[in-house]
Amino acid sequence: MLRSVLLASTTRLGVTGSRFCSSAADKLVITEVDDKTGYATVTLNRPPVNSLNLELLTAISETLDDLQNNKSRGMILTSSSKSVFSAGLDIMEMYKPKVDRMKEFWSTLQD
Repeated sequence: MLRSVLLASTTRLGVTGSRFCSSAADKLVITEVDDKTGYATVTLNRPPVNSLNLELLTAISETLDDLQNNKSRGMILTSSSKSVFSAGLDIMEMYKPKVDRMKEFWSTLQD
């Protein structure tokens, strides 16, 4: 899904300015779309190192769905941290996991 959003090319948007897209987890993922270019800037915002837990993965997935539905031309994925993009998977998701949460975590990661 991420690949299809990154590679998708749609018609040029004619409105100037920028707008914010929001999802259920506004604080984990911040999205700004430039209406002039049609490109979105998606910022991971899970200090200190943007480790990928279920909530952040869900927020990313919802944001990508929104961008795809709004026919954004492409996106830039960045970090709110000046020194770290992402530490990768959150190790605490693997520590004494509950079966249902673990299934949802891996399903969301693969989506």
